[in-house]
Order: sequence, then C-alpha cells, then structure tokens
Amino acid sequence: MYSFSQMVKALVICSFVFLTSCGGISMLNQRSSKDYYSENFLKKINVIKDQFGSGNSEAALVKLRAMNDQELLPAEVAMKRNLIGVILFGKENFEQAIYNFNLALSTSRLDPSLNSQVQLNLASTYFKMGYMEKAMSVLVISDFKNLSENEAIKFHKLKYKTALELGQSGLAMESLVWSIKDKESLTELKNEPLFESLLSDFMGLSNRERLRFIEKFEGEDIFLVGYLAYLEAEKLYYKGKKSEAKELISWMQDNFEKYQELEILAGRFLNRVENFAKMNHFNIGVVLPLSGEKENFGRRALTGIDNAFKQYFKETPSSSYTLFIEDSNGSAAVGAHKVQELVEKHQVSAIVGGLFSDEAFKEYTEARKNGVFFVSLSQIYTPKFNKDHLLVEVPGSVESLVNRLFDTEMLEHFGKRAAIIYPKSSRGEAYVDEFWRKAKEMNVVVNGAYSYDKTATDHRKTVQKLLGLKFKRERQEEFDTFNEIYSLEKNTTIRRIQVLKPQKDFDWVFIPAFPREALQIIPSFSYYDAFKMNLIGDPSWRSKTLSRESYKLGKLSFVGDDITEIPETFSQNFQELYGRRPLLVEIRAYDSLRILHTLLKAGPFKTRDELDDAVRSNTELMGISGKWTLQDGVWMKNLVPLKLHRGKVDGIVLKDNYDEMGNKVEETKK
Repeated sequence: MYSFSQMVKALVICSFVFLTSCGGISMLNQRSSKDYYSENFLKKINVIKDQFGSGNSEAALVKLRAMNDQELLPAEVAMKRNLIGVILFGKENFEQAIYNFNLALSTSRLDPSLNSQVQLNLASTYFKMGYMEKAMSVLVISDFKNLSENEAIKFHKLKYKTALELGQSGLAMESLVWSIKDKESLTELKNEPLFESLLSDFMGLSNRERLRFIEKFEGEDIFLVGYLAYLEAEKLYYKGKKSEAKELISWMQDNFEKYQELEILAGRFLNRVENFAKMNHFNIGVVLPLSGEKENFGRRALTGIDNAFKQYFKETPSSSYTLFIEDSNGSAAVGAHKVQELVEKHQVSAIVGGLFSDEAFKEYTEARKNGVFFVSLSQIYTPKFNKDHLLVEVPGSVESLVNRLFDTEMLEHFGKRAAIIYPKSSRGEAYVDEFWRKAKEMNVVVNGAYSYDKTATDHRKTVQKLLGLKFKRERQEEFDTFNEIYSLEKNTTIRRIQVLKPQKDFDWVFIPAFPREALQIIPSFSYYDAFKMNLIGDPSWRSKTLSRESYKLGKLSFVGDDITEIPETFSQNFQELYGRRPLLVEIRAYDSLRILHTLLKAGPFKTRDELDDAVRSNTELMGISGKWTLQDGVWMKNLVPLKLHRGKVDGIVLKDNYDEMGNKVEETKK
C-alpha cells in the first residue's frame, strides 16, 4: 500500500462559484449520552420539545428560563441554553440567540455531540446576521463527525456558502465534496448538478494541486474521492507520467476496494496499460458516414483522404501503409464501436473520423480510452480538460477560435466590450464557457450573454434583450420622452419598430451560429434600428447559404481558415483525379492525412509510448488549411479574421501593415 503523503507535497487553492442554501438550527441530537443528564431533566426537556414542536414556543421558553442553572449539571445547562438559543433564532432575536449559544459552549464540552450542535447553531446565526468571519471561525474548530448525518450535511452546506462569501475557495471546494459524499455510483455522481462544477474546478488545478486535494481525504470512505483519483491517474498517464499513474491507481485500489465500479475502472486501466504497446505503425483507421443521410459528405471526405494517401503514403520508402475504412452509418454510437474495433482488431496507430460533431465526441472518447491518436474532421464540444495532445481538430477547436477572438490585435481592432448570442446546445455551452473564461483572462467586459432556441425561427426577443429593449420599465422615463417626440412626427412615412433607441454598450457581438440560424438572427439587429454592428461568427459562416444572402446583411466578420495559402496545383491535381475542385470538406480530410504523415514519417514506432513521445515532441503541425501549435498540452489552430460582404470573403487587416518599400498592405481576398 502506498502512502499518499509520499506522492504529493503542494497546497490546494481552487475556485468554485455555485451557491446552495444553508440548513437551519439543530435543537437536540438523540445520540447525546445520558451519562451527562439526569432522568428527570430529560423528561422535562422532552415535554419542552413537544411544546416547541407544536408551535407553542413561548410556553417552551418560559419553562426553560424557569430552570435554575445552579441545580443543573454542566451539560444540562449547555442543553438548556442551546434550546433557548434555538427558540430565539426562530423569533429572529439573533443577538440573544448568540448570547445563549455562547453560554452553552462554556459548559458543553463534556458532550461532544451537543458541543458540535451548538457550534453549528452559533455559526448559522452569525451567517444569518452577515458576520461571515465569525461564522467561519466557529466552523473551522467544529468537528462535524460528532453530528448526525442530516446535521453534517447542514454543516457542510453552511461552511461551503460561508467560504464562498469570504473568497476561501479551497475550503468551499472541500465542503462541497463532503456535501455530496453520499453518491456511491457513477450514475449518481453524474446526475448530481454540483458534480460537473466540482469536476471543472478540480481539473482547473495543477497536477500537484489536484493530488494534494485528493490527499486531504485520505482515509475517508468517499466514492467521489476514489473517482477523482482515477481521473487524475488517466491525466498523468496521457502526459507521459506512467509510473505516477500506476502508483495512484494502486493507491486507489487499496483505499476504495469496497466500490465495485472503481475496482472495474482500475482493472480496465491497468489492462489498457498492459496492452498499450500493441500497435501497428503502418495501420491507419478511418471512420466516416458512408451510408445514410450523411453519405454524400462521407464520400467527399473519403476523396480528400484518398488524395493525401496517394500523395504522401504511397511515396514513402515503405509502401506498406494500409487504410482500414469503417462506416459509421451516420451514428455516433456505431462510430464509437468502429473505433473500438479498429484498435482491437487492427491495432491502428491513429484514426481519422468525427466528420460531424455528434460522432466526433463519441469517437474521440473511445479513442482516448485506448490512448489512440485521433484526428477529428469537426470540432469536439467538451471541456478543455478532456482534451490532450492526442487530439487534433482539423477545423480548429473552440479554444482555438476563442483564443484568436481575444488576442491583442483583435481586441485593438474591435474593442474590449463584448457580447455573445449562443445556441442552447452542447456546442453553445462549449463556446460560452470558453468565451467567459477568456474574457476574464484578457480583462474584457462582457455586457451581454443570451442564448437562443435552435428550433425557433424568430430570434427577435433574444436580440431585443441584448439591445436593452426588453426591459422598458427600467427605461420608462426615457421611453416616455422619446414617445412624446415621435408622436409629433405626423408627416413621416416611416413605421417605427420601437420607440426606445437600442443600447449598444458593447463593441462587438460573437454569434457562434450555423449559417441558417445566423440568417434568422442577424436581420433582427436592423429590425431594431441597430445598424453597422460588429457581428462576428465562426468558421461555418464561410458557406454558400450565408454568402448568397450576405448582400442584405451588411458587413459580417468571422474567424476561420486561411485558405488563400492553398496551392493552385493542389486544386488542379484534385480536379484531374476526381473531376471536380476540392471544397472545405475535401481540404480538411486531405489535411488529416497530411498531419498523420508528418507524425508517422519519423517512425516506424513499435509502441504507442514511442508514438506518444513523438507527438509531444512536435510543437507544430502544418496543413494546407492552416497550422496547429501545441499549447498547454492541446493542439491550437492558427485561425484568421475574415469578413463577408456581398458574397465575397476578404481578409481583415487588423492594423496597418507596410512592405519593405513602405507601401501599405491592403486586405487580401480569401
């Protein structure tokens, strides 16, 4: 058995921002030992409890005050004072409640259970009055293990909220773990709303901070802690710290053997480690929708892959590379199963797949479980901490786009007051989460964040909220003034959509909407007299659908691939082979094989460990659609700002650039 303290040596400091309500006041714990109380006293207390429970608090209070402290044992005095404090708390006489709780604490130490109850009650009262420092000073010296299960939950919720109020995020996170310690299966954990937030904050810590956090609960029988240890072991392994990962899994097995699910996870992990070396360098897997509604896109992607394979892999000294192509049928579940088959049957060195985001997430998740390098043809909507160096998103990840959106040049060009309109979907959540994170990092003011229903066709209410036109009561005086002015315009032939002027307290709006959704959102701005807005989209805005309608929409901006660098010879060769020019699907599929060639040509690699090391040693990958650089353990694509106007896509010059002769560089058409 490994000692956890031998594995870690750092402190934990973390953030958490989800508030829960606090519990009430505890009156009497039945576990209190009768050795501290006379039988006659307990009979009187039970009568008083009944009166209090039936709502006759005044009668209960009279009887308690009638008891002579000189005739009571020390613990009895403490119990009496505690009950008086409870009743006064209910009457919102907080000062007197605190006075009685403090008197109770002076004689309650003989009964540990009562002592912890009184401390909980005192801390609750301090919290209620807004004395956060005093509340925390009581909570940190209280032993919650002397409380009943329900009281302990109240204790941790109170400590959690108090810690948040004081900005003590480490204590808040620890209290949250104790608050959901009763979840003893993965299903229960994943159905717990607070777990996702806890996991996000946990993954936001450094490696040593995460280990130190787990160490705080050593010796405690908490399923959640065992699962966090398992997740950390996975991260360690994929970062190349294999011995540390195995050591952590061994510790987990020793300390959480009663939980069958954790045992199964640990067993699978160790089995995967043992089989990790089984890899055929020359086998490459491909998973695409080659049947069903998405077949056309799958076939197009396959031509791009075929073109790159003929160009790069057939010309290698060893022409023994083999593509194993599987049909996902347009199903995420089928695609994930095909990934598993490619790994188990053919020991592929890498897999290309994920033509659509729903398939991409499932396929990548399966590839990640097996430590297989995965090249996704679409974005994957999952938190950054679930990604690593064994994933390349050819279109550029959510993180890549938002990183470009908030770089210094973009902010100097568009401004540092932002807003976002995003879809209610996993895609929208991925964008808005990264948007907020990056805005905070870059000190950008976010003056609006509104979601829209993807199934709706009218998004005027969403835009109305962003423009400050939804809350007329707050702008009533301004509304009345403008209404009076406009009522005098008798000769005008223009129908006014609204009286109030739109509030544009932002410099630009990011709208990660697909083209058809964007066509429903963008016109709403001019509908409310908000003209010449800086509206910025994602790479999907490079589309025929949006281009055809762009002459009605004014100038639009988006962040996407710099395809001006694509050689004309590539397009000509492609047309000669397949009878048509390559579009974005074919270009990205071509790039997926080019990326793999860059990595595999340094081989052959005999094990996944060797390939893993080779991937991490590369800091840059080149494709004809762009360049990817390894930053903080994930691949980030270098995307460029573009503008769409009257059907044409042009580059945006963020600042005046001059050539060697001093001539100004103009915007280039894309």
